[in-house]
Amino acid sequence: MKTPSSSRFAMAVWCLLLSLTAQTLAQEIANGWRGNATGIWADAQPPLTWGRRPLGIADSLRSQSQRPAAGDEAKAAIVEKGLLRDWLVIGPFEVPDSERDFDVAVLKDESSAQPNEGETINEKTWKPTQSPADDPMVFGTAELPWLDLNKVFSVAKKQIGYAHTYVYSPASGKVRAVVDHSYGLKVWLNGREIYRQPKREMHLGSYQALSRYELNHLPEPSPEFELDLQAGWNRLLFKLSSFNFDSNEMRFCLRLMDRADVVYESQNIRWMTELPGRSTSTPILVGDRIFVFAEPDELVCLDKFSGRILWTRFINYVAALSPAERTALPAVAERLDPLVTRLAKETNRRERATLRATIQKTQSEIDPGKFNFAADGHFEAHFGIVGFTMPTPVSDGRHVYVWSGMGIAACFDLNGQQQWMTRVPTDHLSYGSSPALADGILAVFLNKVYGLDARTGEVKWEQPRVQRNVASLLAARLGGQPVFITQRGEALRPRDGKLLFRPQGATSAGDMGWAPPVILGETMYLARYGVTEMHVFDFTDVSGDTWQPKEIATLHSPPEVSRKPDGGWIDRWTAGSALIWDGLIYETDIYQTLYAYELSSRKMVVRQDLPLHGLTHYNAVAVAASPTLIGKHIFVCDNQGTTLVVEPGPAAKIIAKNCIQTVLERKLPIPAQETLAYAPPIADGNRLYLRGERFLYCIAQPPPQ
Repeated sequence: MKTPSSSRFAMAVWCLLLSLTAQTLAQEIANGWRGNATGIWADAQPPLTWGRRPLGIADSLRSQSQRPAAGDEAKAAIVEKGLLRDWLVIGPFEVPDSERDFDVAVLKDESSAQPNEGETINEKTWKPTQSPADDPMVFGTAELPWLDLNKVFSVAKKQIGYAHTYVYSPASGKVRAVVDHSYGLKVWLNGREIYRQPKREMHLGSYQALSRYELNHLPEPSPEFELDLQAGWNRLLFKLSSFNFDSNEMRFCLRLMDRADVVYESQNIRWMTELPGRSTSTPILVGDRIFVFAEPDELVCLDKFSGRILWTRFINYVAALSPAERTALPAVAERLDPLVTRLAKETNRRERATLRATIQKTQSEIDPGKFNFAADGHFEAHFGIVGFTMPTPVSDGRHVYVWSGMGIAACFDLNGQQQWMTRVPTDHLSYGSSPALADGILAVFLNKVYGLDARTGEVKWEQPRVQRNVASLLAARLGGQPVFITQRGEALRPRDGKLLFRPQGATSAGDMGWAPPVILGETMYLARYGVTEMHVFDFTDVSGDTWQPKEIATLHSPPEVSRKPDGGWIDRWTAGSALIWDGLIYETDIYQTLYAYELSSRKMVVRQDLPLHGLTHYNAVAVAASPTLIGKHIFVCDNQGTTLVVEPGPAAKIIAKNCIQTVLERKLPIPAQETLAYAPPIADGNRLYLRGERFLYCIAQPPPQ
């Protein structure tokens, strides 16, 4: 589709004015969202290609249910995200006691089984079935990819069933298997027993449970075993049992993954630094330092050149205690402080988790009213993706300001010296939002907007009329004065929290979207209902205490965008803000599709499903990071380490696909791939920074020799 382009000269002038405006307002307004609130790094020149690839065998495996013949390895299904999908199953076989008789060979010659579809044993037939694929189109209702024998035959108590698959490996090697199973499970590889447990081992069970593990710092105890695969085809047999009492459960969830000691090959990764915890917040650059948040409560300062951690600070209920509160609670110094001191020095992740669980228990014993939190149920269930550290830090160039989802704001100088820490009173916790800084006020949101004195941390005002906000507040200058902008497009005056403008519909109790608007000059681009609506407001002539900006454009997606291939409805949500560049509005939905709308014609000119490999479930979103312009290209990330480099314009040509495939040592049956990146990339000259679940990566050409 041919699209008229805007004037290159006009765009150059616009970019110059935008740059000058940003410099003028640097000391007056500050955002951390997307690094600079616009997602535009037009002067950056980082590499366009990079990668990190494990040299293990997990990514080269293939599998099929049928007994293999010559040449089948080329046709067998690739094992994606460690999931063996194709199986043959047989059963059910009755036993007197499913636990006591678990080792009885109901299937004769268990160790030598090589079944094919349709073969019969004891009047039972081997039948094909599949575990469901990880589906990027299924979000809140996603279940674990169980291989469920009850969907093939009717399962009752005191029964045995079998599942078998053939796994092809181009080379010999070892992979780890992590599994949940509903009751007894025994596993043979090439006739050799490698796992046996006659009782239930169900530790994850659902994706919602990821939040429970993280909130309570629980160990991840799903069983694991090792598969020593031979080059060529391998036989994998699973024996399952049901309970001895009423039950129709006979299922397991299995993931294969490379071992933690796998060797990697890398390109253009200058450094990678392990962080104390994961976070969906964006790193920010302040001079020669990078600041990142880490779950559940740590601010981390790194040297941007080397990746070395310079200092970390805790922002939590204990750290926020005033001297008077500490005096009133002597057990804090006696019992908690020694644990916190140990935590600050501990580097082993499992030991840190144990310490945190002890700290949490001790806090509750000392004063549950002060240290326990009441969480909004939706927030608590989605904690595994949002957490307390979803808010991105913000800086005025001399200090860094942090807002925690616990309801705590803090200010540090660049050397880590605490200036103040304030716990904002709240009745319950819900989704946090990134803070914004303007006119000497730090604006934060937790069920309403609070304005804090940036010098002292004192709460100066509250704005209870703003009750909904997701992702971030923004600071801007509109109508000749600094303002805060909410995710729904409301404008607040920093000095007193006065609500100056509220778009029509902003008070709706329904879900209207997840991402903040974009503000360029006097224009606000406000997305609603994901990628399906865009409202453009001009604030040039606003004044007084009640603003009425002009809505100069409203863009709507074509009806087919909100329809599935079968005609059913789909909400095209986006977790990222739009990118406005060269007369086009670029957006991505959570389902890995790129859109572009032309401002002049108000028409959609790009709708392209992207070759990404994100993971979606109740606590994961395949694409969350905002599209970002770096140099002359648009960067689009999924949450599984893939970044596409796209040429701007209606062709949206993909010129590079980059993958960071770091394998984590999972102890639950979820993909081993490091979750990376929920935060958009940020750029600094010839360097690019990507935030992962475990590591912060610096992408740059290798230094000259």
